[in-house]
Amino acid sequence: MNNPTIGFIGLGNVGSQLAGNLLRHGIDLTVRDVDPERVAPLVARGARAADSPRELAAGVGLVITCLPSPAVSAQVMERPDGVLAGLARGKIWLEMSTTDPAEARRLAARVEERGAIAMDCPVSGGCHRAATGNISIFAGGSREAFERVLPVLAILGQRILHTGPVGSASMLKVLTNYLC
Repeated sequence: MNNPTIGFIGLGNVGSQLAGNLLRHGIDLTVRDVDPERVAPLVARGARAADSPRELAAGVGLVITCLPSPAVSAQVMERPDGVLAGLARGKIWLEMSTTDPAEARRLAARVEERGAIAMDCPVSGGCHRAATGNISIFAGGSREAFERVLPVLAILGQRILHTGPVGSASMLKVLTNYLC
């Protein structure tokens, strides 16, 4: 992706660090979080704030969500002013939240119904590694989609693994959480 416009939803401990890395690399970034105090520092550094997930998705080519639970992800995606309402053909959604593989596939199907591309890309390594761009990323989706987003993923992490179709990355993340 050359000169991507990226939207980032979920500015918690990991999400704020990942979004900060995008800004440090000069990415055109729009951000959204339910807590305005999490948005303000990124806006002060050059990001734009969106009033809703729909507005964010409508204004960018790539949407990243990094949210605390599958239920929150579903709400942010599916509510009337959610991400799905702003997605259009050719846009890309990366689910970086730790989520259930079946839920990742379900939401991906909703994204694909709109003509957009979906990938699940959970991260491993914690906020300290996210802050330095040294996090591990598992990426589930088509190989073509993976190749398109790899330059963005390379800004966010150093160890990036394409795991297969959507849902496979979330499955691997759940397994690593269980084992470690």
